[in-house]
Amino acid sequence: MTRFVTWVRLNIDGVVTLVVAAIAIVVEAFDKFANMNAVSGATLLVLSLLALTLLRDRNRTSRLVRELAAVRLLHGAEIDQAHAQACGDTDNWIYKGGTGTYLRAVTLPSFLGRARNESRLLNLRVEVLDPGNEQLCLADAQYRNSLQPQGDVNGRPWTVDRIRKQSYATVLACAWYRQQSEFLTVELGLSSTLSTYRWDMSDNVVIMNQRGSKTPALLFERGKSQYSDFTRELAVSFKQAQPVLLSRDTDLRPPSEPTIGQVRRLLEHLELPLPTVYTDDDVIEIVEYALRPVNTF
Repeated sequence: MTRFVTWVRLNIDGVVTLVVAAIAIVVEAFDKFANMNAVSGATLLVLSLLALTLLRDRNRTSRLVRELAAVRLLHGAEIDQAHAQACGDTDNWIYKGGTGTYLRAVTLPSFLGRARNESRLLNLRVEVLDPGNEQLCLADAQYRNSLQPQGDVNGRPWTVDRIRKQSYATVLACAWYRQQSEFLTVELGLSSTLSTYRWDMSDNVVIMNQRGSKTPALLFERGKSQYSDFTRELAVSFKQAQPVLLSRDTDLRPPSEPTIGQVRRLLEHLELPLPTVYTDDDVIEIVEYALRPVNTF
């Protein structure tokens, strides 16, 4: 009853028009002595149709507004703020993207800090590009260069080699951060397909933005239908990814930085051996990407 009263109050002009027109039509039909011609009758009919159209359009507009309210557009610094807020208020995090630069620069350190300070079990599920898939890394490099012909913020172009090293760095970073706390669990999967979007999902929101693009990010809150849809999407995607079984049984000894030998042995143990052409300098570069990434977002 309350909903009906509210609806009538919000649409009072259309309701009044419709009621008056309906009464007049009824009176004309039953009152044989009514002095009305065909034109006035048609006018009442048109008024009725206009009232119905008005009410219908208002209902459509209301539904559209409700749907739009489920989405927030985030610009610039708002993305970092929303990410930080989501990171600080969740036990679970799902990431899917390219090579995981933001994950290494922001998310992993944040979750390790919380796991230590709160002695609380936190779970991350990470899906990045498979560094062993050279054609996939080539496609990602071409995509990034098409968006940024001038290169990244430092003017460096994206190459297959750089994409591969960034993904190897994310694998190393996941193992290195996981090793530092019993309260931090990291599941890792390697994707064989390229996505132009980066996804960050907490227990309460999902933040979705296009990698390398200046378009606003989209934020969907839990409880909206989109949140459930994206939960299923990310779950299905992770099941199709190649699992990487991270173990605490490694010779990584953080906070000491991993040595060249430790990195090579770790990746071989994970069945992700580095290309034979990679020198020690290449391994050092991977360590740099893993532990001191430059946040380009």
